[in-house]
Amino acid sequence: MAVATEKRTYSVDEFWQLCHQTDKRLELIRGELRELTPTGWQHGVVVVNATRLLSNYVVTHRLGIVLGAETGVLLPIGERDEGQTVRAADVAYVQRERLPQGALPARFGDIVPDLVVEVTSPSDTYAMVAEKVNDWLRAGVRMVWVVDTSNRQVSVHRPDQPVRVFGEEDVLSGEDVLPGFECRVSELFAW
Repeated sequence: MAVATEKRTYSVDEFWQLCHQTDKRLELIRGELRELTPTGWQHGVVVVNATRLLSNYVVTHRLGIVLGAETGVLLPIGERDEGQTVRAADVAYVQRERLPQGALPARFGDIVPDLVVEVTSPSDTYAMVAEKVNDWLRAGVRMVWVVDTSNRQVSVHRPDQPVRVFGEEDVLSGEDVLPGFECRVSELFAW
């Protein structure tokens, strides 16, 4: 969950420095700071399960990388004068062909993920989740999975397509974004 903090516009460089001077978890949304609150156990287990399932598949097939929670991504949305956005997905996947040659960025990466997984918390509002999904899709993410921990289902969001909802017994697919990947939705909620 995000909590509004001090009202002023920050640059990405200022945000980077601030992140290393505080123990708070933050995102930069259109130049404004948002503090992320700690999540509960259910959220944590679902994030680990999604990370494990995706990472095992991606590493085995040498398809790219899976980014864990708190990895900052500089999104190419908005104008510099309206403030830049650095989001941190719960889980993200980037195809190998799109990765930079050599070392990965030490700071926020500007390569938009192909797949983003957002896991809801009880304190998340519909508006907060919708804003995240819209930011990711506007930035060029090809598919966003929103894992609803309350209803134990996953909604799949793709640009210019209707949202599809999968229940616990349904099979979630990587489709053309992560070809061959499949898991039952219930695997995300295994504990």
